[in-house]
Amino acid sequence: MKRALTAAMAVALAVTGCSAAEERATGPVEITIWHGQEDESAKSIEKLVARFNQTHRDVRVRTESGGATADGMLPKITAALTSDAYPDIAYLYGSWAANIARSPKVADLSEHVKDPAVGWTDFWANEREAVTVQGKVIGFPAVVDNMVVLYNRKLLAKAGVTPPEPGWTWADFRATAKKTTDASAGVFGTTWAISGGEEAVWGLWPMIWQAGGDILSPDHKKAVFNSPAGQRSLDLLRAMTIDDKSVYLDSSPAEKGQKLFESGRLGLFMSGPWVLPDLQEAGIDYGVAQLPGTDGNHETVSGPDNWVVFEHDERRVKAAATFLSWLTAAEQQLVWMTDTGSLPIRESITKLPGYQDYLKKYPGIDVVSANLANAKRIRPPTTKYPRVSSFVADAIAQTLLGKSDAKTALDQAVAKTDAALAVPGS
Repeated sequence: MKRALTAAMAVALAVTGCSAAEERATGPVEITIWHGQEDESAKSIEKLVARFNQTHRDVRVRTESGGATADGMLPKITAALTSDAYPDIAYLYGSWAANIARSPKVADLSEHVKDPAVGWTDFWANEREAVTVQGKVIGFPAVVDNMVVLYNRKLLAKAGVTPPEPGWTWADFRATAKKTTDASAGVFGTTWAISGGEEAVWGLWPMIWQAGGDILSPDHKKAVFNSPAGQRSLDLLRAMTIDDKSVYLDSSPAEKGQKLFESGRLGLFMSGPWVLPDLQEAGIDYGVAQLPGTDGNHETVSGPDNWVVFEHDERRVKAAATFLSWLTAAEQQLVWMTDTGSLPIRESITKLPGYQDYLKKYPGIDVVSANLANAKRIRPPTTKYPRVSSFVADAIAQTLLGKSDAKTALDQAVAKTDAALAVPGS
């Protein structure tokens, strides 16, 4: 009789969606984070997670790379979501927010972030925008950055070129790259990725924005990057590559362009704060400047990235929100920034006593941080953006390799983009 009663209780628990183990659960809630970080960034996040686990009894966080770098996290997560093998938290680029938010397994943290202890309005506005999809908050801001130009002081001096000044233009950029190039020594003025990834298009967008163009129409139904602004921008890169021969075309997914800069064989390098620790380790005497401008407009591109939370059960979602509230708090973020050269994701971080030490550790980081004011737009928050990016990346590669002119390549990319945008729900 007692055995039959126990079996009946088990059935009842199963019907209500509970298990005996859950009813008796008194231990910490265990959650997994796929961080996708490498090198110093991986070490830093694992250090912070260990610190959290030591100071919090109710939540236990386990770190994994996710089997992918940040660049490959979207397809990895998309595949994982077809089963139950997905994490509680994953690091995802902000431009993927619309794609990932389509999954019913993505949690809604809208109520969690209303807690005053989270300090939601302390995050920069473009970060909050990047992590919110149609009113649904899908996670917490992870990283904010922006594109600047790093320059090799010694190479510019050797070429007799004055370092970039605040008001410099794209014509100045071209002239500096040309003068710095020394083919006999394997030295290039600058580099551009043609590997087909987001790194190929990231630098083109601010050039187009500065010139009065855009990526998509306001309703996101048509591509407009083949406007005169787009053509002039890509034509400039083509002239630098084909005519001046001052551009190293980087076809490697491993981004050899950065290695060229670290080895002292690249004059100008369009990148962001994430490379500063590597440059310091390489011992390069570098300077930092905002992007060249068009008619005084030095607009840049920013890539707010997100810690996205996935739903397993209510306890785990709450635990994930608890951990991310702690991880993104000013004190922890200053540790992350000091380790990685990342920028402050909260305004309050800049008021911490240790912030000045952080600025001293990374010469030029103050320029990158101030450049956040030039990050006025985000990439289109549409599920089709990854496809748009791939079409434009191909157009850039075809143009810079001399296989097409800028207008033809962009027009073809627009045709492909419009076709993709016309397909509902894809």
